[in-house]
Amino acid sequence: MNLAGIAVNIYRDQLTNKKKKQPEKQQTGYNNRLGWVFVSKDFTKETTKAVRTYGSLFNVSKDYTYFTPNTFYRNDLRRLSTLRWINAMSIDIDAKNGENEGMTLSDVQESITQAGLPMPSLIVQTPSKGFHVHWFLEQPKRASDKLNAHYSRIQTCIAEMIHGDVHAVGPERLFRLPTDENTVFHSQTRVSFDELCEWFQLVQEQDQVDVHTYKKGFCKGYESLLKHPAVQKILEGVNKGQRDTACYTLALAYKAAGYDEKKAEQYLHNWNQKNVPQMRQIEVKRKVKSAYNGRFHAPSAKKIRELSGMLFSYVIWEEAKPRVERTYSHIEEWEGDVLAFIRAQGGQVSGAQRDLAEQITSSVDAEKKIPYATFKKVIARLEEQEILSKKVSGKGRGASTELTIIDEIKARRTQSEASKQEQDTGSKNNGLNSNTIKDTVVGGTALPLSAGSRLALPKETLTPVSLPTSSTLSKPAPIPGNVPSAFVSALYNRSFIDGHFIFRTWGKIQLAFKAYGITYHSLAATDDYIRLAVDAVAVTVEKKGSMIAGDFQGDESFLKYLFGTMKGLFANYRFDQIKQFVEEIEGLGDITLSHVGMELEDELKAARVVDRELLETKLAEIEREQSARQRRKHYHNYSAFDLNASLNQFKLFMKTDD
Repeated sequence: MNLAGIAVNIYRDQLTNKKKKQPEKQQTGYNNRLGWVFVSKDFTKETTKAVRTYGSLFNVSKDYTYFTPNTFYRNDLRRLSTLRWINAMSIDIDAKNGENEGMTLSDVQESITQAGLPMPSLIVQTPSKGFHVHWFLEQPKRASDKLNAHYSRIQTCIAEMIHGDVHAVGPERLFRLPTDENTVFHSQTRVSFDELCEWFQLVQEQDQVDVHTYKKGFCKGYESLLKHPAVQKILEGVNKGQRDTACYTLALAYKAAGYDEKKAEQYLHNWNQKNVPQMRQIEVKRKVKSAYNGRFHAPSAKKIRELSGMLFSYVIWEEAKPRVERTYSHIEEWEGDVLAFIRAQGGQVSGAQRDLAEQITSSVDAEKKIPYATFKKVIARLEEQEILSKKVSGKGRGASTELTIIDEIKARRTQSEASKQEQDTGSKNNGLNSNTIKDTVVGGTALPLSAGSRLALPKETLTPVSLPTSSTLSKPAPIPGNVPSAFVSALYNRSFIDGHFIFRTWGKIQLAFKAYGITYHSLAATDDYIRLAVDAVAVTVEKKGSMIAGDFQGDESFLKYLFGTMKGLFANYRFDQIKQFVEEIEGLGDITLSHVGMELEDELKAARVVDRELLETKLAEIEREQSARQRRKHYHNYSAFDLNASLNQFKLFMKTDD
């Protein structure tokens, strides 16, 4: 297929067939539907221009070499922030500096198949014998900050799987213009963005499995990273096709181990002398600079396994101090405290779960109470071990829970093991690990999800929390200031302390509310919405685990479930709002009902509406109620008229009969 067919296949109605007389607003590039395609001769700003018509694109294709598969809403700035439509997932497979040397089209297709990816729509071969692989999307996706970030994550993952350039990522990038000469593969296949998201999710889950598979090559802490046999093997030198990746990976290893950039560069220049052939010194310098200035704090365990061919995995935490010296407690230790409390009450206790949790304190510090979320998890674990039985009577806030020890032998064994852990007098530095539960909380405990299928929101006012700053956190990114404090607290109480992750979770919450027309400002300023978001976190933690309990299932799995949960909770909340409103208006008089309708119409005319869809639904319910009343009145009048007519006919009949 020629460029014309391929271009139409990518851009569809985002470009026009011919230049038309347009309003000034469209001429300057601001149009809701159309997009600008950037073309370039050599990636420099001077040789880059924007086109919007198919005719212009075909004309410049003779003189220009590169193009953007995705389109922009401005014709003067090719930036991620000016992106409008995402049309394709595109990967650059580089063949420079010895990487992918000798790679053929068959090799590319084989790697795509092995990665479990769908067939691409277009493959273009570059003059350096590399390849540009494109998957055209079934429907273009409207660009946004969140979508752009996820696009880049998927793009990076695909690049890793098919030997692409993991540094050449971003939906705003330029790729080689397809021609009859350089197009080596073309199909009518299209892929949905959701399909790529699902593929990415499966890869993430498999990576979690791989960590357990490679546990024999376990390495604890960043400091011992460079001493691990797998890293040592890479330090012995690598082949031509591995140099760039190895240099970047080793630079990250030095970064994680605490070496400064200058020292790491010096070591890697020495390492480069062992490579056959050696990299250029400027390339080593660039790789080190990229590693130290980039967003990654440590090397990929997967890359170390691939480069060394050895088993390898690592974690960053240290072993725990004795409990009396810690801010954190192991969940097994809290199990011992819960059992001790129940035994002190005769082996059975009953009451509201929150009240019971308030009475349970740490065995080494009476001022530390068990967090409510931890209490629920401990009870669930003891139930699963058949040590406790739990019986709940009543519903909602009036519910009462009865806890009974049913296996005294198991209970005493569990409590004994917890006591043994507390007596451990190790003196190593403490940190969060997979068995750690946080005792203290920031700004109070997180709000729990109420029992039942409907959401019962707490009435108390949300209070601001005192949040940690970047000065109190070593490795994690600082907490973003534009995320509501109550939501941050819900995550921080479960040891989600990285600012990047908190920001991404808040983004998922915003996206879920946006589906119902709720803007960010309305969301952040409405207590009920924040409570819903906090409850969504609680539900997601129950299903996908948390850092505090050590059963966390990964960022993407957590975020995906959080998004669906938030939408479900808000749907229930909206359902309850409408149901309550319908019940209220059924008891209003006709005049009052009309007055309520006029007030709603006035609210809809306001400059900023919190929940426009809700107001419109309420108006529709008022109109439905008014119509129903009119029908009832009409039916009543008709029935009265029909009854009078029947009586008159009966009287007339009686007179005639007389």
